[in-house]
Amino acid sequence: MLAGVAARWAQASRRERRLVVFAAVVVGGAAGYAWLWQPMLADTARLARDLPRERAVLHAAQAQSADLAALAQAAAASRGALVPVVEQTLAEHGLRPAAGGLEEAEGRVRLALAAVRFDALVPLVATLGRRGVRVVEATLTQRVEPGQVRAELLLTR
Repeated sequence: MLAGVAARWAQASRRERRLVVFAAVVVGGAAGYAWLWQPMLADTARLARDLPRERAVLHAAQAQSADLAALAQAAAASRGALVPVVEQTLAEHGLRPAAGGLEEAEGRVRLALAAVRFDALVPLVATLGRRGVRVVEATLTQRVEPGQVRAELLLTR
């Protein structure tokens, strides 16, 4: 087949050869436009359209990364004795544990409040949470006085 094409090419006149080359260039240019240039233009338009959304996602990820780094730093700083943090928070809220109501064991603190107003207990737990102390277990027992409870909390970091 190649021999036949080569023989036909040798027999063609100079004008016919130029027309064949011109037609091949036109067909090659059209194919290049259809298969290369047009998809690149479509991709460029799509990327330009998606860029603002992708930037927003990037900024959100960067903000979350900064938040995670701050949390990790706070967690590393919050390691240490748990009892002093609990005692300081109780003092700030004007509360005192029941006799023997503050015990530390295995990295956890058991806090017992004999009589505390429920509406004073919620801010106490919130403040402890901001300081990296969380409630693992809580037992609240209603007392005879209205609004008063006996609170037993198991705290950890």
